[in-house]
Amino acid sequence: MKKTMLVAMAVLALVAVPAVAGHGEKGEWELGAYAGYGLLDGYDILHPDDGPIFGARVGYFFTPRFSLEGSWQTLDSETNLRGGSGVSDFDFDIISTRLNLLWNLKPGETFSPFVTAGLGVEKADAGDAGDSSDPSINVGGGLRWYLTDHVGVRVDGRYVALEMGRPYEEHEANFEGTVGVLFTLGGGPAPDSDNDGVPDRKDKCPATPVGAKVDVTGCPVDTDGDGVFDGLDKCPDTPKGWPVDAAGCPRDTDGDGVVDGNDSCPDSPKGAKVDAKGCTLDTDGDGVFDGLDRCADTPRGVKVDAYGCPIDNDHDGVFDGPDQCPGTRHGAKVDEKGCEIIEKAPELFPMGQKNLVLEGVNFNTSSADITPEAAMVLEHVAKSLKDWPEVKVEIGGHTDSNGPASANQELSARRAVSVKAYLEAKGIDGARMTTKGYGEAKPLGDNATADGKRRNRRVELTKVD
Repeated sequence: MKKTMLVAMAVLALVAVPAVAGHGEKGEWELGAYAGYGLLDGYDILHPDDGPIFGARVGYFFTPRFSLEGSWQTLDSETNLRGGSGVSDFDFDIISTRLNLLWNLKPGETFSPFVTAGLGVEKADAGDAGDSSDPSINVGGGLRWYLTDHVGVRVDGRYVALEMGRPYEEHEANFEGTVGVLFTLGGGPAPDSDNDGVPDRKDKCPATPVGAKVDVTGCPVDTDGDGVFDGLDKCPDTPKGWPVDAAGCPRDTDGDGVVDGNDSCPDSPKGAKVDAKGCTLDTDGDGVFDGLDRCADTPRGVKVDAYGCPIDNDHDGVFDGPDQCPGTRHGAKVDEKGCEIIEKAPELFPMGQKNLVLEGVNFNTSSADITPEAAMVLEHVAKSLKDWPEVKVEIGGHTDSNGPASANQELSARRAVSVKAYLEAKGIDGARMTTKGYGEAKPLGDNATADGKRRNRRVELTKVD
């Protein structure tokens, strides 16, 4: 009766112990109370009955896989002791104190099997028939079933062997089966490899990144479904389907300020201004986007360079595009179309004048060849005749008085023809020009002097109406 009360008190004590660890972690204590039934060997003398077992145990986990355990139990039985005076019935109790090593096969699991072996002291008490305390060995195994982190059910089976000494001198080989409750405490927190707050034994996602929020199974939560876990996601309310960066924020691949999920033009050039849809703006329609355009108000139709500024290849002040004469010579004056303004040469016969002596168009003695000095003057004559196409002229040739008059007449005619040929070579229509030789008949200077003779070897133009 006392033994039963002791066991009951042990059970109550165990129930009252606060539990702070669980599932057999390193440094953890296990307390338990159990009951069961013992199958006792058929002794030659004692012939004990099988009987109930009550006990308590305390164990310590050096590692999750190995623990050391002490236990105390009592087995209540009766025996039919055989002697010289016949058969006598006695109460027969076996009180066992044991120390066992347990090898836990699946540490941390809800169902955790183990095998065990140990040594003990078995005290057999048969009342007036005497008692005996003897060493024993036991081997066996069992299963822990954790109902919570700190409370569970335990089932054990043992084979116990010992040699009983006096007064019995018996060999005892017993089989025991027990079931009980267990409580765990101490040992610190359960292993949590990924530090997500869910012990490894419950963690279905044991490699969760540090900082990620997890559900009760230890798996990361991704509320907005963007592939970046809550806790690591700096933008946890990203709309579904939007591409995000490593921080979980909407990606803006082209850096235009419109995130890819809303960007209808995701490849806008960097620096270009865009509209609400992420598409580039080109206010002046020159093909260079706003933001990149250094000349944002280019007139429509004007050709521009890579910076959006108007091009004026001939540097005439009229931009390419509107310029209808893009190859104007450098320095020329142009009109609004970019075409050169041609200024007319002065008219050869201003103010109603009819005759013009071509100063500088002189000839060497007895020669009709155009001299370089004469050619320079005739260039201006040709330009004027081009600019005044309505003017028609007679080209009159003259000589000095040297030589026979008939020779001078022929020489003056040749001189007039040489001038006409030169002007025709410059593009003047020959039909606008007639020639005539005057010989020495109309001198301008005194043929008695060298200068006067030079002046007489001349050509004159006469306007023909």
